[in-house]
Amino acid sequence: MKKWIVFGMLLFLTGCRAEMTEESQQQLHFVKAEQEVGDKTPEERALAIKMRLDQIEGVIGTAVVVEGHTAIIGLRMQKGMEQNEMDAVKRKADAAAMEAEASIESTSITTNSYIVSLIEDLERKRAG
Repeated sequence: MKKWIVFGMLLFLTGCRAEMTEESQQQLHFVKAEQEVGDKTPEERALAIKMRLDQIEGVIGTAVVVEGHTAIIGLRMQKGMEQNEMDAVKRKADAAAMEAEASIESTSITTNSYIVSLIEDLERKRAG
């Protein structure tokens, strides 16, 4: 969102000129370089995290999407878990994701079933 605001401001200030500066070319290259970390694709990195998350007690389903150095994680939990148990599982999931993939610097974890469904849909689209 911030990028679009900055882009809009730059577009307004430059009078809609379409020229690419050396700095913007370097930023473009930086973004492309993050798409693949090492020799693994984002999908391969997500699968490694997913396999680790499936081993956590209380988790019955997972969805993982990797964007740059962030893992977006959806967890389906056993029914009847209390909030403090769910929080403990989320902490374990955070640690497991970072252990599974050294390039992960942050995670976003949810147990909200609607959001987990959205992550599952995105995961399927990327795999296919």
